[in-house]
Amino acid sequence: MSDLSSRQPEGTKANKVKSSRLAAFFRSEQDRAWIKALKISSIYFLIGSLWIIMSDKIAAYLFPDPEDLVTVNITKGWLYVLTTAIILYMLIHKELKRVVASKMEVTKMNRELEKSNTLFSAILESSPEIMVYSIDRNYCYTAFNNRHKYSMLRKWNRETFTGMNALDLISDPDQKKNQKANYDRALAGEYFSFIDEYGTDVEALTYWQNHYSPIMNQEHEIIGLTCFILNITALKRAQEKNQYLSYHDNLTGVYNRRYYEEVLARIDKERHMPISIIIGDLNGLKLVNDAFGHATGDRMLKGAAEALSSACRPQDIIARWGGDEFIVLLPSTGPDEVEEIVETAKRVCAQTVISTIPVDVSFGWYTKVSVDESMSSALKNAEDYMYKNKIIESKSMRSDTIKAIMKTLHEKNPREEAHSKRVGELSRKIGKALHFSETEINTLNLVGFLHDIGKIAIEEGILNKPGILNEGEFEMIRQHPEIGCRIIRSAYEVSEIAEAILYHHERWDGSGYPEGIRGETIPKFARIIAIADSFDAMTSERTYKSIMTTEEAAKEILANAGRQYDPVIARVFVEDVLGIKE
Repeated sequence: MSDLSSRQPEGTKANKVKSSRLAAFFRSEQDRAWIKALKISSIYFLIGSLWIIMSDKIAAYLFPDPEDLVTVNITKGWLYVLTTAIILYMLIHKELKRVVASKMEVTKMNRELEKSNTLFSAILESSPEIMVYSIDRNYCYTAFNNRHKYSMLRKWNRETFTGMNALDLISDPDQKKNQKANYDRALAGEYFSFIDEYGTDVEALTYWQNHYSPIMNQEHEIIGLTCFILNITALKRAQEKNQYLSYHDNLTGVYNRRYYEEVLARIDKERHMPISIIIGDLNGLKLVNDAFGHATGDRMLKGAAEALSSACRPQDIIARWGGDEFIVLLPSTGPDEVEEIVETAKRVCAQTVISTIPVDVSFGWYTKVSVDESMSSALKNAEDYMYKNKIIESKSMRSDTIKAIMKTLHEKNPREEAHSKRVGELSRKIGKALHFSETEINTLNLVGFLHDIGKIAIEEGILNKPGILNEGEFEMIRQHPEIGCRIIRSAYEVSEIAEAILYHHERWDGSGYPEGIRGETIPKFARIIAIADSFDAMTSERTYKSIMTTEEAAKEILANAGRQYDPVIARVFVEDVLGIKE
């Protein structure tokens, strides 16, 4: 790191703490040494004075002879010197040990501080996302890392060095003025941060957060400043993505209900009057989901959203209101304008085809002309109008969707089209032979035609397999009555049609599927379809079984009457429809 290894920016928390620890250590050591020296000197003075006075008196009393007294005083003096030397030795030895220990502690703390500085320096130099530098009160560099140095070289085409005035780098007068203002704020004692944006392309913008803080010495005097600049582009992008997801529908990309409800209060102002509301409901979504899968249904929703977006203006707010509903807020839009937008949306929807099915949306709209009228009332009026249109339009759409499903099925397996038509015709004839009403006969014909509609969800390879199906493939085929029932229930209000499709593979003895019901608990239409379906299968060309004649197929049906087929209907079919008498 340029100048940061030998000269770290002051004010970093770790270094300030360790510097304070060292200063405190030295102060405490000095205080202890002074007090200890004073204490030892005082004790030595008192003991020495007491020794001289007392020892002289005792010697004079014990040795009245002057010659003896001289000898005693000389001995006493040497004894005093020896004792003093021993005491001084012990005190000096102890103090030297303490000094050595203190020196080792200081050395250890210096090593820790150096290690911390080296680590701090390595961290600042190793990260390409951090720029850091410090300046003194004269705006001159005291330290910086290489990332800052190279950034300044790239931006201003000038080298950076310690002692250089940081403002002299900046050639643009306005930027220099702004930078000086930032420096002055920090040098005045203020801690602050802000975000800079770089780049002109929105997609390529980078974001850098600048943190300014003053540097203070031990007397709390400001001697400079430190600036950390962090690359927060990734964080900013994540925040923008989270904000986008919080206000947009994840599937269609238009706004979600949360955003609509937040913007509703802001837009309901006098300056935006009149406000028009459009509610659109996608017709047949459940039908499409059941027939083609939810992936196709999702594509249908996306198509509806795109159609609305292309028909509306930039200032209009399009939101996904619910599962298959959209809502559009149109500020400053009158009745004539909203009708034009709806007509455009209808036209674009009709031109948007998903899996052979045009996107069909029922629209309702209403214009709120006064701020006194509640938005909830306006919304209800638009919704009521939409439901009126939906009643008229949805039946036609369901019919078109069923036709599209059957067309797609027949394209997957061309033999299915002829089979469906023949089963429908045979079912109509059986109904006529059983003296059903004209309505029932027509319904039977429709059920016969639609009985295998659930095969739309079966893989084409299985439908067209030129041989006997394996267990797994047959298990998939066995699902088509239930799939067909779901599709038909979404399209027709007559329950007999869905029930006939669901149970047309049930057997009279209860060994059929999907539910294993038996006898007359099987709906009559399903019992009729079972016979018509079996007869056509036996008399039509199949790669894995030879074709039967009409007589052979009739004999097979009668042989299984009471086990697989309704015995009464089986006999009516053979005798009255086929005209074969035993």
